[in-house]
Amino acid sequence: MVLREAKKHIRLRTRIDLIIIAIVAVSSFVISIQFDLSEAVYHFSRKYEYIELDELLPSLFIVSIAFGYFSFRRWLDVRFLSRLLEELVLTCPITHIANRRALQRLLEQVNKEQTPQHSFILVSVVGIEEVRKKYGSVTTEQVLIEVLYLLSKELTDEQLIISLQIGQFIIHAPNLNFMNAHALAQRLKEIHFSAKHQCIRELKITSASYSISDKITEEDLLERLEDNLSI
Repeated sequence: MVLREAKKHIRLRTRIDLIIIAIVAVSSFVISIQFDLSEAVYHFSRKYEYIELDELLPSLFIVSIAFGYFSFRRWLDVRFLSRLLEELVLTCPITHIANRRALQRLLEQVNKEQTPQHSFILVSVVGIEEVRKKYGSVTTEQVLIEVLYLLSKELTDEQLIISLQIGQFIIHAPNLNFMNAHALAQRLKEIHFSAKHQCIRELKITSASYSISDKITEEDLLERLEDNLSI
């Protein structure tokens, strides 16, 4: 929401700045016509030709082009940093995967489709808090990374893992029907059994799937996934 408002504010400021620049350009043109500024500048430069003042105008023109190029390069840098920061905002700092903001952005795109066909799978890892208490935060992060690795092995390239909170993830599976999504959810329940570390094999993983074919809000999606998880 903050990012959307910031973009809206920047677009508004850009429009205002363009209007101001247009007004200044038109005003300067009218004033130049009124007072014949080009003639005045020409005679002034010819008057002091002995100090090469007449060469100042082409130099200023070249400098203005150089500043335009400089401004364009800085605009490219700002756009790159803006995209980088936007990507950082949409990722979890621990696991570096998509976070809840990314889920909001994803649902906005899905809701724009005429006939959306998407499946979502909620994966809940039970026992993460016990691992934290027993082994500490560093081991907990390693466990989460290992679980994510095991999850990703079961997914295709177009399927996205989204982190909701510690130990809870949503899998976005586009163009996957209800039966296939349910089968995938069942497979994800058993991924920890193949883990190398004992503490991961001792975890319990629960999962639930939900398929949509119409517009849906984030709250409704999470509520229906939670309901299916408790069944």
